[in-house]
This record gives sequence, structure tokens and C-alpha cells, in this order.
Amino acid sequence: MDQWITGVPGRIPGHVIFVENPEHAGYAKTLAGEGSTVLVLNGDKADEGIVPVSGSFDTAGEELLVDGTLSLEIQDYVAIPFVNLVGVTVARITTEEDWQAFFDDAEEAIRSGHFVQQLIEVNTVLAERGLLSGAAKNNLLLTRLHITGDGSVRTGPYGTKIGKVGDSLPDIRVRALSLRPESAVAAAYYPWDIQDSLEAKPWIPRYLAALDAWKFIPREDRANTSLLGFGVSLYGASLRDGVPSAGAPFILKRAAEHTLLDTKTGRLFRIGSDAAAIIEAVSNVRDIKTAARVLAPVLKVSAGVAEGAARAVVTHFEQLGIDVMGAR
Repeated sequence: MDQWITGVPGRIPGHVIFVENPEHAGYAKTLAGEGSTVLVLNGDKADEGIVPVSGSFDTAGEELLVDGTLSLEIQDYVAIPFVNLVGVTVARITTEEDWQAFFDDAEEAIRSGHFVQQLIEVNTVLAERGLLSGAAKNNLLLTRLHITGDGSVRTGPYGTKIGKVGDSLPDIRVRALSLRPESAVAAAYYPWDIQDSLEAKPWIPRYLAALDAWKFIPREDRANTSLLGFGVSLYGASLRDGVPSAGAPFILKRAAEHTLLDTKTGRLFRIGSDAAAIIEAVSNVRDIKTAARVLAPVLKVSAGVAEGAARAVVTHFEQLGIDVMGAR
């Protein structure tokens, strides 16, 4: 379900296919390769080749029940700050208002460190992460397919039409070749400047990673915790200095304490303020020599000493299996 919601590949070995009309379930199976999943709305529970779902997948405030066990509440992004989360909630971005609210919230977070509370809860899933993070640039992957009630084949629940029931998978792949990344939401809202807006804000993937990072922090600790790079810096960094990659670890600041959080493993490391500043700078500029030059005045040492300290910190965490620059 995560792959179907987000469009991020790799959640399952194959692709996920959502079928609105049970009569098209047989055709969907012909598109499903090894490791693929076929979700069928009001599908036959006795059919072991599909996963039956019920309810509504595209009506805000309604629920989609997957395989009789997983309940997903569907909400428009603009409504999320006003929703009392109970179960797993999908925050979909389908209108101009949704997109504007998303960019506004992201800019507020990077500027002041304020995050929408509902977005950092464990049971919130932000839709179209593949488009937002740039992970869905290769449409040949066909991470997901959506077969509408009338038999149209789309690139996702709100994607571009690339075929119809009866078309072969190779033909569908060919039609997906020329699609722009924002075609993932073309059936709902297709502003040609989405990709331009995302490219103008190269820190969006880091913001998305920050939403995930908050989910590792106990709720009772969040009010007194800040993430470096979001409204706070230990050496006076700005967006012009660059931002860490989405895969770089985070530094949590709570009063005078600093903790490194590796979201890939969930590991936490208590570190000193100098080490925290070093990791922040190296993650931002992704070059130890450059980081040393901006750190030297803050650490009150020469650039050479700062570089030696930075190399020691980076090497220490590399030996622990943590890539400070987030390059891998």
C-alpha cells in the first residue's frame, strides 16, 4: 500500500496495480509480474491472486479497507492540520490549494523549525513522495498502475492515461517513456510548474526526511527538541550554504544536549556541541575542507585543526556504518 500511495519504488519487488472494476481483475493479473500485487475494489475474497479492498480511495474523509484488516482514512492535504488522527491517514495532494499548502508548510519548517504536528505522526502517510523527492523520474519502472472503472490504465490513482484494458505491458511501458514526473498527478491537477517549483527548492527531499525523523522522537520530547537545519544552526548556516542530502543523519538539539539520529537504523548517539557543529557543516557542504573553513571561527581554532577534527568525526561515524554526508 505504501508503494501505491507514495509512488516510491522498491517497497515490493514488482509493481502494484489498483483495479476499480472487479471485471478487470483478470486483465490486471496479466500485467502483474513476479512480486507484483493486485488490489481490487470489491474484489472476490476467494481469489488468492488478488488483495480485495473496499470503501473509497478518492473521497476525502472516507476510508479504504484493505484485505479486511488495514483501514486507511483519505484526507486532502489542506485539511490535515485540522484532523484528529485516529488510524492510518493518507494525506493526498491533488489540488492547487493542496500544493500551495504543502510548499508553504515546507518553507515554514525550513525557516523556523515549525512542523505541522499531524505530518510528523507515525500514522500519517504523505502521498506522492516519489514525485516530491524526485524518486519517480524513471517511468519505465511503472511502480504502480491504476485501472479505472471504464478500463483506462493510468500511472497511479491520479496519473496520466497510458493505455486501456487489453493493452500489453510492453506497449504501456513505451507510452510511459515521454512522461514528465508530474504526470503522476495529471488526472487531478497538472500545473506545469510543479517540477520547476520542486527544482527551485532542492531542500524538499531533506524536509521529507525530517518528517520521518520526527517519528523517531517520543511525542513527549518533541516540544523541547529542534532539528539542526530547520530554524537553528550551530555555525550560522543558511540555505545558500546548501542542505544535507535526504539520506544524511540528523542532529537533534535539546537544551544544551545534542544527539545524532541515523534514520536508516534508528540508532542514536549522544555527541558534544563541537562534533554536532562539524557534522552539520560537513553534511551541508559535503566537503571536509570547505566545512573546516566555515567551522574554524566557530570552534576558535585554525582551519587546519578544524579539518583534522572534521576528518576524525567523519571517520569515527563511518566506522560505525553511518555516512555523515548521506552520499550512499
